[in-house]
Amino acid sequence: MFMHESKGLERNSIQLPTSNASRIVDLRQKEVINIVDGRRLGFVKDAEFSLESGRILSIVLPGPWSFFHLFGKETEMVIPWRDIRKIGEEIILVDIRENQV
Repeated sequence: MFMHESKGLERNSIQLPTSNASRIVDLRQKEVINIVDGRRLGFVKDAEFSLESGRILSIVLPGPWSFFHLFGKETEMVIPWRDIRKIGEEIILVDIRENQV
């Protein structure tokens, strides 16, 4: 684990559009809903970001549960940042078409 001394350093955060959230942990408390069909996709599990720019590239949701999940690798749903339409206080609205799910 990389550790550094943060004493006296200002912390830069990722500013999300149209939202007061500035930390990844804030995203994890939001439910993701697809505006195409109204389906609840789940809660944010993780986020992928660019090390070069510090910008979020996508959000990651746990995949659908299945019996085989107990024995195999967990599947995840990765939603690119371009498909996020709105980040609200409690939910994230995404535009995911059938061929993307």
